[in-house]
Amino acid sequence: MICVAIPSRGRPAFLKRVIETASQTADHWEEVIVKYYLNNDDPDLKKYKKILQSLQTTHGPSVQWEIGPDQNTVQSWNMLCENTEADYYMLAGDEIQFVTEGWDTKVKQTKQDYPDGIFCMAVYDGRPNRAELLRCTQPIVTKEWREALGYFWAPFLWHWHVDHYTGELAKAIDRFVFRKDIFIKIKKMKDKTAKRMRGQGVFDRDEWVYNKHKELYFDFDVKKLLAKIQNSDLGPFSRREF
Repeated sequence: MICVAIPSRGRPAFLKRVIETASQTADHWEEVIVKYYLNNDDPDLKKYKKILQSLQTTHGPSVQWEIGPDQNTVQSWNMLCENTEADYYMLAGDEIQFVTEGWDTKVKQTKQDYPDGIFCMAVYDGRPNRAELLRCTQPIVTKEWREALGYFWAPFLWHWHVDHYTGELAKAIDRFVFRKDIFIKIKKMKDKTAKRMRGQGVFDRDEWVYNKHKELYFDFDVKKLLAKIQNSDLGPFSRREF
């Protein structure tokens, strides 16, 4: 099962495109869950619910959503993943569009090279230089990755750099997989929702926390992943000491 986790606010118009492109290009739609986190104070909540209920009627239980208080994006991504039983988990934005036929099969095939499940996969999003720079966009991790780290997505961040941190961890253990053959198109928005995440000091806060955490705790996170790969415990570096 693949879980595509999508927090969304103020963008109900994108729902149909995401669900339709994901379902139309998947080989096994019944093994995919596209799950949204919605804010209970979103003025567009009624529109979201109406459209999602309609999409669930036409596309089945693969369409799911949770409604809760306004919170940071990373917390929403983590909640969606924690509350969903799956094998693979994709961190996604609400403006994505699935392009590659059989994208779900390609995601699952990656595990053949890493049977222990410890890897991070990134896909091509269509933006210039992304493939050449091997950026970790729309990252996909596994349930084993979460078991090793204790979280899906860096919980100390609010919105920014979570994909970069995940990718840097994978590169540090030589388990970063870039799938240029999986094209999930993304379009960066400049609407109220985007401005909301760029304002209020969120970027500056995440920039500082990202750099500080890498300095202090990155090596420990790497040790946790390596321990899972080696099927051993952490010895003196147990999580209890932090």
